[in-house]
Amino acid sequence: MRKLNELIWHCTATPEGREVSVAEIDRWHRQRGWNGIGYHKVIHLDGSVSDGRPIATMGAHVKGHNRSTIGYVYVGGLDASGNPKDTRTDAQKATMIRLSQEAVRDYGIRKISGHRDYAAKACPCFDATGEYHWIASGMPSKDPARLIKSRTVAGTTVAAAAGAGATVEAAQDAIAGVQNGLQTLSVGGVIPIIIGLLVVAGALLALYARWDDAGRPSLKEMIS
Repeated sequence: MRKLNELIWHCTATPEGREVSVAEIDRWHRQRGWNGIGYHKVIHLDGSVSDGRPIATMGAHVKGHNRSTIGYVYVGGLDASGNPKDTRTDAQKATMIRLSQEAVRDYGIRKISGHRDYAAKACPCFDATGEYHWIASGMPSKDPARLIKSRTVAGTTVAAAAGAGATVEAAQDAIAGVQNGLQTLSVGGVIPIIIGLLVVAGALLALYARWDDAGRPSLKEMIS
């Protein structure tokens, strides 16, 4: 398996609402002298996905940036007059988020961008770098409606949905946990010290997990 570090999004540059098959894209690319379809996956209007080139095979989608990248394309990208437009359906958007998350999880991708970031083109007709930054950085979405899976264990989804109130409660719980840990440390002896340190670390980790999804509360909120 080749080493991968980036997912680059594309559009097929076809009119809104017109479906495109993998075979059709493959034909376009062969007409350009390429060895078949240059993309690794195609996202159709209904959100379904078709495979193009194997992920392990270098793509042909951005000149000078194919060796360590994967290229995914969604069907669309133009309005009825042939002008650039973000034509993604809701189903496509949902699938594109899922595929971006899977790329980070399965292939170690740390950057998600669009074709336009490397060429004087409108493709993919939306700001992929900005829209998927929360995925590429390894952080969960701050929008509960888009929070699919967090990297921070159980309880974080509840915190994200509950908002600041949940994080304030988490902060207060963490403070109490730290205090309990410090009291254990003051007893003396090797075992109490170890237990105390574990209590403090656990309290702080739980606090981080909730803040990670729901946002950090102010100091005033924590002590009120």
